[in-house]
Amino acid sequence: MRYAYPWWKEKVINSEMKRKEGLCPLTPEETALVLTALGIDRNVQIYIAAGEIYGGERRMRTLEAAFPNLVRKEDLLEPSDLNFIQNHSSQMAALDYLVSLESDRFVPTYDGNMAKVVEGHRRFLGVQED
Repeated sequence: MRYAYPWWKEKVINSEMKRKEGLCPLTPEETALVLTALGIDRNVQIYIAAGEIYGGERRMRTLEAAFPNLVRKEDLLEPSDLNFIQNHSSQMAALDYLVSLESDRFVPTYDGNMAKVVEGHRRFLGVQED
């Protein structure tokens, strides 16, 4: 359908309304507030299961200051290992999925499909979130 309707991408998005409806991901700053409010130990290792964060490193500063042990797949794998999947977004997402599935805790910042599937799979496996 998107090819039949070239204007499909042109839509007005009221970001303020979307945020009020809970349809936007938490920002890194909001994530730091939530994790702090939940009493999460600031020294816990947090895996960022995402691609490039909107706003880049500037937006991550608050989260990094509150939780200095942030890691990404690029931090955990050797470049030679990552090269095999670097240009395959579904394989990169699968890696994030597996790490999220096997983690001690899973805290999604967006209620998208990946978060729903990870949460469902963790429930199926009997993983209890405190």
